[in-house]
Amino acid sequence: MVSGCATTADSGDKATELAITLKPHADPDHGETIDTVAVTLHFSGLETGDIMKPVLLMPLVVSNVDSVATTLTDMKASDERGPLTLRVSDIDAPLEAAGDAESGGPSRAWLADRPIVGPVTVSFVVPAEATLPPRGPAPPFSFSADGGGVSASGHVFLPLPPGDATYRASFDWDLTALPAGARGVTTFGEGHVIAPEPLTSSELRMTFYMAGQIGAYPTVVPATGFFGAWQGEPAFDAAKLLAWTSNLYGHYSKFFGQETPPPYGVFLRYNPINAGGGVGLYHSFVTTFGAGDGADVEKIRITLAHEMFHTFQPYIESPPGLESSWFGEGLAVLYARRLALRFDSITPDAFLDDLNSGAGRYYTSLMATEPNSEVPKRFWADTRIRTLPYDRGMLYFATVDDAVRKASNGTRSLDDLMLAMLALEKSGKVTTNADWEALLTDALGPDAVTAFRGFLNGDMPIPASDAFGPCFERTTKPMRRYELGFDTAVLAEPKRIVRGLVAGSAAEQAGLQNGDEIVVPVPQDGIQGNQTEMLKLKIRRNGETSDITYLPRGETVEAYQWQRKAGTDDLDCAL
Repeated sequence: MVSGCATTADSGDKATELAITLKPHADPDHGETIDTVAVTLHFSGLETGDIMKPVLLMPLVVSNVDSVATTLTDMKASDERGPLTLRVSDIDAPLEAAGDAESGGPSRAWLADRPIVGPVTVSFVVPAEATLPPRGPAPPFSFSADGGGVSASGHVFLPLPPGDATYRASFDWDLTALPAGARGVTTFGEGHVIAPEPLTSSELRMTFYMAGQIGAYPTVVPATGFFGAWQGEPAFDAAKLLAWTSNLYGHYSKFFGQETPPPYGVFLRYNPINAGGGVGLYHSFVTTFGAGDGADVEKIRITLAHEMFHTFQPYIESPPGLESSWFGEGLAVLYARRLALRFDSITPDAFLDDLNSGAGRYYTSLMATEPNSEVPKRFWADTRIRTLPYDRGMLYFATVDDAVRKASNGTRSLDDLMLAMLALEKSGKVTTNADWEALLTDALGPDAVTAFRGFLNGDMPIPASDAFGPCFERTTKPMRRYELGFDTAVLAEPKRIVRGLVAGSAAEQAGLQNGDEIVVPVPQDGIQGNQTEMLKLKIRRNGETSDITYLPRGETVEAYQWQRKAGTDDLDCAL
């Protein structure tokens, strides 16, 4: 094992140059299908007198998605002295915060055979379709090559110099190996673009790339501000949906005080497994479409509102990653629907439907009172744990907002606390739970800090009846708990072999057996909030494949829901 990192140039105004060029290639025997993408990196500022320190580093797995670290080919490198030979070693890199996610951990390192002199050029080829089997629930980072296009997040294909250097980054496309009419866009716009500010390696990986026979809104992508792109042919008007998103983005920009919004890209692509989900990235976000709920524009709008909020909002940076995801995801869930309603981008009924889906998922969950410390340990292994930062975080922030509004007689709200956290973050401070506790103390007193710590320990937040606005009131409803019927960790494994089948469960009654192999990944996060949606498993048993379908529900409990208050007007609903 190799430890340590190469020393790169200092951050700030000493940022060095880094150019990324992508060349997608379409297989002439398969029409417009893109089979590979050639990548060229050109960067300066690397000093490696110690050849035992990595020149490039790439995580092996990012948020349950395999990178191309083990499948890229034809890697070549050179500097001012000529060719460099790079040898491979796998290391355990330090974890770093990347919004709600984290980077680092098990990684592949490339080390040079001699000290480097001057700028470095590295080229390699990656497959345009993921060649490793999907691990299960995961954000849309991996390569997708369908509909005459290709797309991926930088997380999965950009080996970059380790360390905390910043780069003046440029992005370019070579589309000469694609059919006529091909376009190439990145997080920062179309064609050759330069990032508006220096970027760290972590921020560079949080960029998105799409090329080929793709659509765009506006048709001519602007040099700054909002744009959107889509790959494939969704069952809805993509341009109309992106026009709606552009309008909401404008409201977000004003809410967060951006006079001149930077480039901001929204990407849509097909997902046959868990359509409708998405992920916020650096100055961009990605959402997916498909059949069923994956083509439901109202649901996709909420996803777009959520992911777009991530780009503006504050985060808690220490502890990094999933342990603090309650903050980022809880705020995003609450504000995605709240701001959309405030700016007349969704109806009160759409607001209520989304609220009750999350509330029903939480208040029926056996994991509702698990401490927050369990989230990073079991995030990918149990969908009921994975949704806690979203649902419990949202409900907690609703209680804080309600308390602040009532304590201040309506002169303050959660908006003030959130924007104060954002100001701390923009000042360069590494934000922590202590910063949040200080704001709570100022607004509500020490009892709010005690309640917050109880929340982290698993206390169930129960917002007041009117916490979501004057049009809604709390009620209860008999609802059934989500019950998969076998060991939840199975669905997060590359080879999904059923074990721990629960006797008497709906899964057993449907004919599932221990030892069955589930051959297609199964999304669960959304189905938890839908009391009547059936779970469909494609299994292999004794060499034969068949389908098993059942309602993944167990005991009935009384769960909190919200309903429309009689006699209220739509115009009075927003907070």
